[in-house]
Amino acid sequence: MASFSLFRFILLALVFSVALNNQNVPQAYAQEKICQEQLYRSGCTLSDCWEKCFNKHHDAGHSCVANVAGTDYACYCFFNC
Repeated sequence: MASFSLFRFILLALVFSVALNNQNVPQAYAQEKICQEQLYRSGCTLSDCWEKCFNKHHDAGHSCVANVAGTDYACYCFFNC
């Protein structure tokens, strides 16, 4: 087996350290702020919530969110502010 010289070890360590540092460089992404709106407080169904959110905000996400007791659901729209 060939001997592994100190020069090769240092060179290999340098290559790995450069590779690891390049992974930690922060990327610049445009971050959009997401807003939410409660459309109605009870009786949410996903299809109705989607339709109302889409008609109001056109690019909205939607969700039926349970109340604290878990007995009823409110319709929330999520959209770019």
